[in-house]
Amino acid sequence: MSLFNSLSAGTAALNAQSYALQIAGKNLANVNNANYARETANLGTSPLTSGALGSLSEGVDVQSISQIRDAFLDQQVTRENSITAALTTEQSALQQAQAGLGETVSTGDSTSAGASLSSQLTGLFNSFQSLAASPSDAGARQTLLQNAAAFADQLNQTDANLADVQTGLTTQVQGDTSEINTLLGTIATLNSQIARAEVNQPGSAVDLRDQRQTALESLAAKMSFNTSTATTGGQVRITATDAGGNEVSLVDGATVTNAVAFNGTSLTAGGAALALTGGSVKGALDARDGAIQTFRDNLDALANQLVTSVNAAYNPSGAAGNFFDAGGTTAATIALDPALTSSTLTTGASANAGDNTIALAVASLAHQTFSTASGDAIDGTLTQFYAGTVSGFGQTLSNLNNQVDNQTAVQNLVASQRSSVSGVNLDEETANLMKYQRAYQASSHFISIVDNLLATLVQLGSGA
Repeated sequence: MSLFNSLSAGTAALNAQSYALQIAGKNLANVNNANYARETANLGTSPLTSGALGSLSEGVDVQSISQIRDAFLDQQVTRENSITAALTTEQSALQQAQAGLGETVSTGDSTSAGASLSSQLTGLFNSFQSLAASPSDAGARQTLLQNAAAFADQLNQTDANLADVQTGLTTQVQGDTSEINTLLGTIATLNSQIARAEVNQPGSAVDLRDQRQTALESLAAKMSFNTSTATTGGQVRITATDAGGNEVSLVDGATVTNAVAFNGTSLTAGGAALALTGGSVKGALDARDGAIQTFRDNLDALANQLVTSVNAAYNPSGAAGNFFDAGGTTAATIALDPALTSSTLTTGASANAGDNTIALAVASLAHQTFSTASGDAIDGTLTQFYAGTVSGFGQTLSNLNNQVDNQTAVQNLVASQRSSVSGVNLDEETANLMKYQRAYQASSHFISIVDNLLATLVQLGSGA
């Protein structure tokens, strides 16, 4: 090898070590970037050239940049993130609903669950009992009407609060749907860019692949999906599953094949409702149409049974006025009869001022056991039914809290496993920096020596 070839080899080595230093520095800069996959500069022997002494290498160069990724772990992280997003979104929604109840939800003794509305219901019947003891007492009459109005207002407000939470969840899903379509477009664009960048070097577009993985994990936080390798190298396909178990294509290579939409009930794509297994959309819909709607349905059943039963006892003939407005048989509409006042309040079936038969009949409803099998709207007493409703909601939230804790542990474990493979190790990269720095210095020293030799050779040739 001539001195000029040696100079060329030294320069190549200098460039190679410099590039390797840049990669080590890039890794260190991304040490806290969870979506970054560690990169390595693969150094190799330059092509051989023929000379008087046979085939000789021209030195070293960076032949490729490898990204340390495990596709299986990436898929696991994406899947666990999607499940976690669904559970945490549902948990947050139920916690909002709990706040909307205006009382603490307990999963313990059902008799103490829902103390606020339950105590108001008990107070209503106690007021009827007090009125029965003093039918002509103006104070007892006024207290009864106040307690009844307060209970109706509380039931109205509780239902309105839960409805507001459901409306908020619907708005959230609509926003998530828009973000999903944006992410699908981003992934398709990245697919196209990766395909162009890797025409001659498959796997070389490492930064673009990092961006795509970040987009995939962001998409998983919104909805569940499946990925597979597209026919064109370096690209991925994204599919979802409809309610019938059929595959629905969302992204194929550089094309968004089907955008998603929200029809008010479910997420759709390609005209089919999607069966989601994870993502914030699933969590929001599960909360909106599950536990929260069940609670509102039970409140409606409670209101229906209360209005029907009290009016039947208060106005047995149907000829006199009602206690509750007969048209308000839901939690949202329950109200006192507009014509009811302290002076028109009836305590007995006769005109006798001391007659308390009606007041006693209404008061006795507090202990009456109802049955849906007999055509009633609820099972059990009115207070038992409400306490059971709140207790059931509390148990659902408690179970969900446990699921979130367990799922978070699983997600952290999988993320840790991926980090051990793809994450940046500070000690390792610091050692690499020192290694490449020393190699760079050695290459620089080598070039200096060759340069001195060339200068000496030139001096000898000039006869100086």
